[in-house]
Amino acid sequence: QPLLNLMRDRLFESPVIHCDETRVQVLKEPDRDPTSQSWMWVQASGPPDRKVVLFDYTTSRAQEVPLCLLESYCGYVMTDDYAGYNALALQPGVERLACMAHARRKFVEAKKVQPQGKTGRADLALACINKLYGVERELRDVSDEQRYIGRQEKSLPELAKLKAWMEKTQPQVTSQSALGKAVNYLAHNWSRIERY
Repeated sequence: QPLLNLMRDRLFESPVIHCDETRVQVLKEPDRDPTSQSWMWVQASGPPDRKVVLFDYTTSRAQEVPLCLLESYCGYVMTDDYAGYNALALQPGVERLACMAHARRKFVEAKKVQPQGKTGRADLALACINKLYGVERELRDVSDEQRYIGRQEKSLPELAKLKAWMEKTQPQVTSQSALGKAVNYLAHNWSRIERY
């Protein structure tokens, strides 16, 4: 327990914590049906040379879980769009960010249903997102200050292009199509994604 407490303290020192949860099935657990759902919650942060990753197993996906796991944390929390994180964002000193990888995944799914061999609108979104990823690769080994400047100079113009494309495309797609779902996901999370 002392090591876990030390790791959690180190995690909480970081200005940004990444948090995600995934469904797991435990076949032999006392007093639980083997088909019942359980959850593995992951919190990660820290500088590249001192990463901290914590795993917490729970039988619930309720909003009380992230509230408990990140109790007393002040800073940014990067999550997906799961509503269970909404209460966390209401805590004093906590600001919720959204993950571009989750938005990108929606466009990858939309690309799969495009006609084969043709460039579609999902490709346009993916091209913008991939340019943003390229900037991150370029800035991987620089100081925090240089990374900030690089993002302002290189990422913000790409984000502006992506936003303009999103605003133009959203009224043109049906919300039930794969592309519509991807565009709507991006639009819904835009204010939490664009935080550069």
